[in-house]
Amino acid sequence: MRSERLFQLLDPEAAGTARAFRAVHHAMVAAGIGIMIANTEADWRLAWSVELDIGFWIVCAFFAAEYVLRLVAASRAPGAELRGEWPSRLDWAGSMSGVCDLVGILPPALAIVFGPDFGSLFGFVWAFKLVRYAPGLALLQRVISDARRALLSVLLAFCLVLLCAASLAYLIERGAQPQVFGSIPAALWWAIVTLTTTGYGDVTPLTPLGRMLAGMVMVSGILVFALWAGILATGFAEEVRRREFLRTWDLVAKVPFFRDVGAAVIADVARLLRPRDYPAGAVIVRRGAPGDCMYFVVSGEVEVQVRPEAVILGPGEFFGEVALLTGGPRNATIVAARQCTLLILDIVDFRELLGRQPDLAQVIHEEAERRPGEVARNSGRETRRQHAPGG
Repeated sequence: MRSERLFQLLDPEAAGTARAFRAVHHAMVAAGIGIMIANTEADWRLAWSVELDIGFWIVCAFFAAEYVLRLVAASRAPGAELRGEWPSRLDWAGSMSGVCDLVGILPPALAIVFGPDFGSLFGFVWAFKLVRYAPGLALLQRVISDARRALLSVLLAFCLVLLCAASLAYLIERGAQPQVFGSIPAALWWAIVTLTTTGYGDVTPLTPLGRMLAGMVMVSGILVFALWAGILATGFAEEVRRREFLRTWDLVAKVPFFRDVGAAVIADVARLLRPRDYPAGAVIVRRGAPGDCMYFVVSGEVEVQVRPEAVILGPGEFFGEVALLTGGPRNATIVAARQCTLLILDIVDFRELLGRQPDLAQVIHEEAERRPGEVARNSGRETRRQHAPGG
């Protein structure tokens, strides 16, 4: 297999045969973790020892082969041609992804030295191989990196409150409970449990001042963790918004209708449009339904079910604008002729956009009024094709 095809096969976001590989990969991860769990149950191990060992070695062989294949395919990663084949492979081996895959072959190495029973106990490391297939985790890593200063500031506040709580608890409670609060290190356990609001109850203050201190520490813990949660939630929402904006920008730029309107208009439109994928046969709008949005076709085809003959709309065309302009119901049922990606513009955003972009509003109005006779002949069909030779 050529290394270019191999790289596409192992790409976490590629389609086609890469999806089949991902399915097998995830099945192997699940099987490996299942074998690890089953090996800790004495009755299962006694009854299925041979089958569990065979399954364990199959999973190990798969992940060892995957590591070798990813090492080979690293020379075809974007930008690898500038560094050379082996430097690119070494860079991948030292990356977080390469280290996770290397750790994935730790269980078979331990099994060879200490036996399958011992090696399978470390099968939990295979769960980390799913990280590359979870974009949300990568997004969270970026959020933490961008907000590290704010997070470290809150961490410093947490440590200060923790130290103060342990010190004051030592001063207040050491006389009443010398066996529990006899030193600041011993009081730190109570401070951690109380500040995190875990409240095990194994260590509690007895004096009135100690109990007042415990209440303040609990409230401080809630405030500190609320700050952490707020920072992460705000950063995560911002990263999701930025990622969706970039994805929508790429899709908008592919629509010929927007191709020549300029970057400023595309940025304005991309902020309002929402991409959505439809499988073949899915009903997008139904005849008689309220017209609350319009659609732009990015890829695939949609079928407008009108008489006497259905109309097919492809990439670059749009539909649904008449219902937004007139306020009337949908006059045709539209289904996905094959898998397609559409950009959806809500009625509120539609009116806002027309107010900010008069040139774009004029084009949409002209499209809506261009063929009124055809609309009437086709039972008020609401779809329109873009200006095109012969269209």
